[in-house]
Amino acid sequence: MNAEATRTISSNDDEPVLLPINAVERETGVSKELLRMWERRYGFPAPERDAQGDRIYPMEQVAKLRLLRRLIDHGFRPGKIMAHEIPELERLLRAQSKIGKDIPKNLEVELLEALRSRDPAQLRDYLSHQLIKMGLQSFIIDFLQHANVIVGDAWVRGQLEIHEEHLFTEQVQNLVRQAIGNLREPTKPPRILLTTPPEETHTLGILMVEAMLRLDNVDAVCYGAQMPVRDVGQAVSRHKMNIVAVSFSASYPASNAVNYLEELRFRLPLAVDIWGGGAALRSTRRTVEAVSFMHDLKSMSQAVLAWRRVHGVDS
Repeated sequence: MNAEATRTISSNDDEPVLLPINAVERETGVSKELLRMWERRYGFPAPERDAQGDRIYPMEQVAKLRLLRRLIDHGFRPGKIMAHEIPELERLLRAQSKIGKDIPKNLEVELLEALRSRDPAQLRDYLSHQLIKMGLQSFIIDFLQHANVIVGDAWVRGQLEIHEEHLFTEQVQNLVRQAIGNLREPTKPPRILLTTPPEETHTLGILMVEAMLRLDNVDAVCYGAQMPVRDVGQAVSRHKMNIVAVSFSASYPASNAVNYLEELRFRLPLAVDIWGGGAALRSTRRTVEAVSFMHDLKSMSQAVLAWRRVHGVDS
């Protein structure tokens, strides 16, 4: 294992802890590529260098990066908030958590209690109960969107460790996959390929989209994460896909997301629609000709209805 991936720099208890870039990526959910890009473009983060010349980051910068990631999840553009100090970022995040969320207090208490139990079975039972009680559609739209905010904000406040956030995501993904497997086979077009680009490992977003599309009797096929443009083109041709939908999380550079969609548009026939979604695209003003940006699950359902009307398919 690379020593840089595991070491924490501090020679004694009086000196500040400094984290290598691999650890910062793991602790903040911001990719190494994005950390370097922000450093070049905005002057933050401003890492120090160790004896080998590798980047090492003070914990205060790590804390700020956590806040930046959560605000970008909420749709803020990096350039608008990068210069803010931590208190201002915390104020913005508190304000966002109150806008349009109306999260039931008991949901936050119950979910965090299940996560802090450090018992995967207890967390799984709690999530499974919510899914059975609410049904898959309400579980995705009402419960998960609130739960993702609760978990993300608790992580930023230091109330949850990163491994607990990962456990939550994994348990949710397992439950949703199982629920999708219990749905009837779709009978109507469009046929949609779901994926993420190379170096985008976050798949909860496309899994939520797959669930909602399948509930709308759409033939949505998830190809998993990190699919190169060439492979997408081959799959579209071989499996007669009507639409390609690609998800980009907040930790994925927005410029790279747009570049990927531009290349995809160049490679695919115009008869194949391309949809892009996720937090990364909410932080860019750039657009791509003949590519639709989807900013929430409802817009995806509306786009399916529009596609069916254009192609004469009864809903």
